[in-house]
Amino acid sequence: MNEVKEYLEAHELQTRDAADIIEEFGDEINTMHGKCIDIGCGPASVTRELFMQKLPADATVIGSDISKKMIDYAKVTHADEKRLSFIEFNIEVENLPSNLINTYDNAVSFYCLHWCQNTRKAFENIYKLLRPGGKGLVLFLAHNTGFDGYLQLYDDVQYKPYMKDVSKYIPYFQHCDNPRATLKKILEESGFEVLHCSFREKTFIFKNLQILKTECFIEHVHAVNPFIQRMPDDTKKRFKNDLLYEIVSRKISFVTKDKELKEERKILDRYYVLIAYVKKPTI
Repeated sequence: MNEVKEYLEAHELQTRDAADIIEEFGDEINTMHGKCIDIGCGPASVTRELFMQKLPADATVIGSDISKKMIDYAKVTHADEKRLSFIEFNIEVENLPSNLINTYDNAVSFYCLHWCQNTRKAFENIYKLLRPGGKGLVLFLAHNTGFDGYLQLYDDVQYKPYMKDVSKYIPYFQHCDNPRATLKKILEESGFEVLHCSFREKTFIFKNLQILKTECFIEHVHAVNPFIQRMPDDTKKRFKNDLLYEIVSRKISFVTKDKELKEERKILDRYYVLIAYVKKPTI
């Protein structure tokens, strides 16, 4: 996610869901001694302000992200936190650097792994990162109707030439019949002992259309797919507007009135997440 400032202004949904899971697994996090890697830490606001508050005092955290801009920002912003450091790292790397294998006592990831094009490789690498007995806690998006907007726009002749690889940018579990069972199977085949695995429905109300627009552009357009970068300027503008329409048309829209009786259109988003808490066996 390269637009750091915009991301920080529009990640309320992700922060809320991460806070819920960190609170739910607070006792488990409190036992995460030693060295922990946060995969996809972004600007590390969740890492420092939420996750590290639950960690024992002797634990240290290495924030990792594929985005150099995010890591550069995090290094400067959190330079005063001595227990927190950062590395630029791709969890889907084909050959994990030998110096990272069996290096971490724990691993966490909040709202990152759904962007992986090779989910199985990501979990195999997490397994390799951990020392025997190490534990991992992950939360990521399983299904959101907004992604179906990509597929709808792919059928439009004006966008199709720029979206030939659209399937790579749809979350792995988006059209999965049984996400929980599929994830559990991937985790077990990667070598993990699965301590918890759940598939949950969530809801979030965007207070106005502009907030949803910002979220959409950050999470779905600017950050994680190349479609818009391939387009000429006049096509980019149409694509943004059409994608926003496709996303909003799949949500629940309603109108409320404030104290001054001014009407405001709000958007209710229903989506699904996957949560897993796992352990790398000691033998």
